Amino acid sequence: MDKLIGQILNDRYKIVDITGVGGMSVVYKARDLLENRYVAIKILKDEFLSDQKSRRRFLNESRAIAMLSHDNIVDVFDVNFEGATQYIVMEYIDGITLKTFMTEKHILPIDDAIKFTAQILVALEHAHERGVIHRDIKPHNIMLLDDESIKVADFGIAHVSNFDTVTMTDKAIGSVHYISPEQAKGAPTNAKSDIYSTGVILYEMLTGQLPFQSDSPVTVALMQVQQTPKNPTELNPTIPIGMEQIILKAMQKDPANRYENAMAMFKDLAKILADKTIEFNYKKIYNDNSTKVIDIYQNENNIDKPQKNEDVKNKKRNSWKWNVIRNRILAGFAGAFLAFILVAIGAGFMFTFVDKFAEQLVDVPSVVGRTILEVRADEKINKNFEIREENTYDDTVAAGIIIGQDPADGKFDKGKQLKVIVSKGKRMVTVPKITGLDEAQARVLIKEVDLYFDKILMPNDTQKEGIVLKTEPAVSTSVSVGTPIKVYISYRSEIQQVFVPDVVKKTKDAALADLFKQGLTADIIEEYNDVVKTGVVITQIPSADNIIDSGSSVTIIVSKGSISQAIAQGTYVEDLTSSGVDE
Repeated sequence: MDKLIGQILNDRYKIVDITGVGGMSVVYKARDLLENRYVAIKILKDEFLSDQKSRRRFLNESRAIAMLSHDNIVDVFDVNFEGATQYIVMEYIDGITLKTFMTEKHILPIDDAIKFTAQILVALEHAHERGVIHRDIKPHNIMLLDDESIKVADFGIAHVSNFDTVTMTDKAIGSVHYISPEQAKGAPTNAKSDIYSTGVILYEMLTGQLPFQSDSPVTVALMQVQQTPKNPTELNPTIPIGMEQIILKAMQKDPANRYENAMAMFKDLAKILADKTIEFNYKKIYNDNSTKVIDIYQNENNIDKPQKNEDVKNKKRNSWKWNVIRNRILAGFAGAFLAFILVAIGAGFMFTFVDKFAEQLVDVPSVVGRTILEVRADEKINKNFEIREENTYDDTVAAGIIIGQDPADGKFDKGKQLKVIVSKGKRMVTVPKITGLDEAQARVLIKEVDLYFDKILMPNDTQKEGIVLKTEPAVSTSVSVGTPIKVYISYRSEIQQVFVPDVVKKTKDAALADLFKQGLTADIIEEYNDVVKTGVVITQIPSADNIIDSGSSVTIIVSKGSISQAIAQGTYVEDLTSSGVDE
């Protein structure tokens, strides 16, 4: 039996059973004792705990899914990246993988294939709009529920905009049978890479076969780059021409020839669902297992036909027949003229309609970085869009500042809903009741509510050493997360005491020099700050003029500069390593 089964993580999640094992992690079914529900917990294997790349990939998965909230994407409820057990708590899916279902059915009905693919596409559209590229779309990573809804899972090698992600290696390349040509070559990926993989899944659902197969993964990867698949209708003649066009457009080698986005492919599938006979004006598709392309809309009038000059001469010799031909020609000219008039009228109507339609489209403004008060007062925005606000805590952005929007850009109908995500500032917590406890207990309670432990020794002849005498701010006070809490600890020591110098607003080098003069050491933490210049001390723990033991360590928090500027320059990096803060 697995050693974790039966154990309770974080006094909340009771491990029930193993549901899956991957290369880096094990997925367990667990009972959330607080919410009284089943959850899935993905736990990083012990052998990867010390591997920085594995930990970064594991964090990247939680970060990617945490940015998303969609009915067709697995939800993340909780994460833990401290201690000996690192895990992600996710929505528990009681179902099977789409791959299992496809294997059982072999070839799926057209409507079922459309239904499943459409759900994948709307999930991808939601992720792509938020800068998340999955990079490992395959039926093994898609869960199918009893009600035939699907959930996209396993964002382990996802690319997240503005974040450091895993390097493209053989472990991060995705599954070779479903990867795009650019992934197979190790080239940069984007949303169109996920569209290619979705096309492969649709190909497999309707033909019962993968487009490229070999015993060697390397060979399959090369085939993705160099070869073209058989037309789906060669393997399954019942596939509508329009559906084949959709599949092959999604699977074009050159990303520029694929669908612009997931929603464009979704719209074509919707048309096929409504009318199986529809065909699209996509000029280039694969003709056979080569690189040859053909025009799928050849005009049959362009096909060479035998010339029948002799017959024409014979007809001209026959006056009666010539009269018939002449009348037909006149009738043809009349019909052509009438058709021209109708087309001209139709074109005029169409252009008028398009112009009227275009008048209803407006550009989505960028509101990220503006205050919600400004946006509420902006008459142009309120005239064209319905503003919907969502609020969330953010430790780096002041309250009232907009940190996200949906849609982000493009042209949309007037009156469309514009969702803005507004920062609530830092999350507020209460200073725990630690007076009278020993130092070790106090540290645990302070850490649990995401506050800093600022130890200050205070002489006391009535209490034993190491007991909390008081705190500043006082217990039960509401403060923002990350606030240093001065914790006064009793002592009876003959150790030499020194005053802590004031190093706030000094450069890091000057601060270190002042501390060393007093016989103190330093722990350095670097944080982004939009106010304090790069390399300048933001705050210190303990604070100035406190008396501490000679040789003690003082934590100084040094500015890394503006976070918004770092993001704009593409230099923003979130460090996964322990900061060394005495929390």
